[in-house]
Amino acid sequence: MTSATAGIHDSEDSHMRILIAVAPLTAHLYPSVPLAWALQTAGHDVRVASNSGLVEQITAAGLTAVGLGERTLPPAPVTDEELDRFSDALAFEAGSDADQLWRAIRFYLVAAHARYHPDREGRQEPADNLVEAARSWRPDLVVWDPACPAASVAARVCGAASARMMWGPDYLGWIRGRLLERMADPASGVRPDTDPLAANLAPVFERYGHGFSEDLLFGDFTVDPIPSRLPRHPGVRRVPMRWVPYTGAAPVPPWLSRPPSRPRVCLSLGVTGRTVQEGRDARVAAALEAAAGMDVEVVATVNASQLGPDTRVPDNVRLHDYVPLTQVMPTCSAIVHHGGFGTFFAAAAHRVPQMIVTDELGSSLSSSRYLTSKGAGVALPGDGLTADRLGEELSRVLTEPSFREGADAVFADLASAPRPTEIVPVLERMAARHRKGA
Repeated sequence: MTSATAGIHDSEDSHMRILIAVAPLTAHLYPSVPLAWALQTAGHDVRVASNSGLVEQITAAGLTAVGLGERTLPPAPVTDEELDRFSDALAFEAGSDADQLWRAIRFYLVAAHARYHPDREGRQEPADNLVEAARSWRPDLVVWDPACPAASVAARVCGAASARMMWGPDYLGWIRGRLLERMADPASGVRPDTDPLAANLAPVFERYGHGFSEDLLFGDFTVDPIPSRLPRHPGVRRVPMRWVPYTGAAPVPPWLSRPPSRPRVCLSLGVTGRTVQEGRDARVAAALEAAAGMDVEVVATVNASQLGPDTRVPDNVRLHDYVPLTQVMPTCSAIVHHGGFGTFFAAAAHRVPQMIVTDELGSSLSSSRYLTSKGAGVALPGDGLTADRLGEELSRVLTEPSFREGADAVFADLASAPRPTEIVPVLERMAARHRKGA
């Protein structure tokens, strides 16, 4: 048997079924698509599971979808009292960088788990359907979004290897490390029976007969495409991967085939943000007002609601409800955006300097700090933002060479990690090592 033939048989012997489970948001689906393609191209059978509302986006990416039910996730039953329990247990110094970051992400981190709690009638259709899909199909590896903790149980139930797939910094690892430190200190008053993270996840894990444990929390290993300055949890086994941007599929508009006659600036506030914020967005109004006095062409990927009925659109602004950023970025000199990591890395992959308009919630605090530490752009607070200030800073981003040099440094960070195709053999070995059988 030739070596080439041996390779073919080895590949067939290592064929796997891989279930990728994501929370029903495009910002959580899109980072996993290039890895799914890489696994599929290597000959593995890949399915992507999420609420039925995301099925169209999954299939548009050329992947097999598993719909988990029509019922949308209920509003997260997270109270101020629960959030305060976390804050008291973590006890970050008031006003410190850690305290600011915790306050920016705390609701979303806690709500990501609480959304999978059973409802008042004891139902949790997407989670139950996910576990049943795993039992029925029996994947060898479950790759799961940290905001979809039921997938960790699904992997345990069917005996599959279990891997988290990060779409942002590992906030959960950071928080868990802090809680473990506090629980190890008798003076802190934080005991295992007062662990707020265990309490938050108990309704998800216990529904399927499992207690809280570190391996359910983190899986067997973590696929991590995020260059992060957060403290790394020492108990998390990481497989680094390059973030390859995927921002959706659409025909290339004819105007995009022609080079811009002046610097092109993209304005994008993300697709996911439209689902949580209704009505006119003051950041859009400020950016368009600033653009009116600048010698630039602006491509604004905003919808009518974000624009509002009274916002004036200057002649040098091209409005598009949606166009994939991977199509626009190669033609851009700068981007103004909300700080989402999908947008951040779509720009970084093309060495585009960035302006992030931050808010008090979400990931913009992390992405903006990373951006400015590399000198790849500027960050402005969204609260009280004026067109004059935005225009001044955007002019700097467009004209000062240091920002382009910083964008090169961000790209170098991005390119230092192995591509999705290069980690497929690693995942094959890890899956073989951690499969339990059932």
